[in-house]
Amino acid sequence: MPASDTTASAEDVNMLRESQSQLASRMDVLLSRFQSITTLLPNPLPLAATSASPAQQAAAFVLPIPGIGVNGASTLTSPLSLRSHFPDVNAAVIVAIITHDFKAADLHKLDPANCNREVAYTFNCSMNQFKVSPCTVHDYKNPFTVLVLLTTYFKILAFHVNDSTAMDAFWDYTAHLLKLMAEYEWSAVYVYHLVFFNRRRAEMASSNYSRWRDCENRLLTEHIYSHRKASPAKQSKGGVANCSNPTEACRKFNDGKCLVMPCPWDRLHTCSSCGKPNHSKLQHKD
Repeated sequence: MPASDTTASAEDVNMLRESQSQLASRMDVLLSRFQSITTLLPNPLPLAATSASPAQQAAAFVLPIPGIGVNGASTLTSPLSLRSHFPDVNAAVIVAIITHDFKAADLHKLDPANCNREVAYTFNCSMNQFKVSPCTVHDYKNPFTVLVLLTTYFKILAFHVNDSTAMDAFWDYTAHLLKLMAEYEWSAVYVYHLVFFNRRRAEMASSNYSRWRDCENRLLTEHIYSHRKASPAKQSKGGVANCSNPTEACRKFNDGKCLVMPCPWDRLHTCSSCGKPNHSKLQHKD
């Protein structure tokens, strides 16, 4: 019995040694394969490069941004990059503009003194939707601030696209905004601008810039026409302002000259002879 136990123990030892030998051989094969693979990989980045800030990484990613777009003329010399032409604009912002990911509410990012401000939104329960907070509109209480930033936005696009038709459409929209600002409340014009701007982004992604010159009557009716500015009081000959009387018939209506509703002079469109609203003095019959 003891001899049998000794023989079994020796066999186990031999099997163990053989297994260890096979395992060591396989590990050598795997190690040699791993070393051959690592020789083909690029050298790892130094610690300073991997610890760069997100802004630095974005800047490195987009260098250089070519200045000539799909419609630009062929260039025999290297074109001036957008980053060189617009040094005060963050590189990531330039990329967002030329890829049409830039939203109307992001215009503040083109202002070097205000580029890190976040846009605030409020939820309108009655309409079940989010709207730009009134405090955000208040930040742009001078509409020409938006026009200056919008001009920078159009300059970046125009420099990138290099298409005269697109440039004309950009300036037509700027003129359109100026006309609206002269006649209607700025808060209403700003909301209209947000919606109109964002609708153009998908079209520009398909290289269609012409819609910037189109007036969307549906948007104007929804956001603009009911927000006409109050008419300034007229000065009388004695220098005293003539206050508008909402109960008085509109003289221009009775002369056939004021046909706009609501009346820009805040007067009634009624006949000055009989007071009825269905006709003017010119149409009055005794």
